[in-house]
Amino acid sequence: MKNSEKIKYLGKCILINTNGKKKILVIGDLHLGYEEALNESGVYIGREMFKEMIIYFDKLFGKIGKVNEIVLLGDVKHVFGNITNQEWRDMLGLFDYFDKYCKRIVIVKGNHDKILEPLIKKRENIESRGFYISGEFAFVHGDKDFDKIHDEKVRYWVMGHGHPAVKIREGTKIEKYKCFLVGEYKGKEIIIVPSFLEANIGTEPRENNLYMAWDFNLEKFDVKIVSEDLEVLDFGKLKKLR
Repeated sequence: MKNSEKIKYLGKCILINTNGKKKILVIGDLHLGYEEALNESGVYIGREMFKEMIIYFDKLFGKIGKVNEIVLLGDVKHVFGNITNQEWRDMLGLFDYFDKYCKRIVIVKGNHDKILEPLIKKRENIESRGFYISGEFAFVHGDKDFDKIHDEKVRYWVMGHGHPAVKIREGTKIEKYKCFLVGEYKGKEIIIVPSFLEANIGTEPRENNLYMAWDFNLEKFDVKIVSEDLEVLDFGKLKKLR
């Protein structure tokens, strides 16, 4: 099966077809609770992020239909030390929403997900792991390495954590766009997924460290920019991007 048949980029998400038998929807860092955390710190965001998220997923599932699994690449919640009211409400609401399209959710725990179990225990179809392997694909958050993902049967590492976004210059105008970074590392194909969180576009890898657990040569990675209407555009190698 060709890569284009295994992996389909859909907006901020990926649809993976493992051996033609299982459809897995992969979603990057959600950071649910971000809005409340900012408001409590004195920064007001005048938007309804959860409603916007559901509108996005309505469009996505309207295109792909039901899937076998949903994999969340960590940092599902935002606040480190506790579970806020918004996190309780939005996470359970999102899990119930996903239940219409998928009967199994796997959360690959991120560094923000220190306190996750009380939420997971409220629903029966959700599990959390440090990493998750399905066929040729290994799913990790991206801040930690695991011996088992180096197995020769694993060909792809799919991860979040880095929140990649690139700046594009057009004349005097510069705009930043969420993007996927796709490259190779020690015989594995690496896919770094952008954060789903819309309130923060992300980190420009040419200007800042993405703090991944591996020493990727990101300049050699391909850039796939998230566009409108679930479209993803190929922009070539990061080192050639202007």
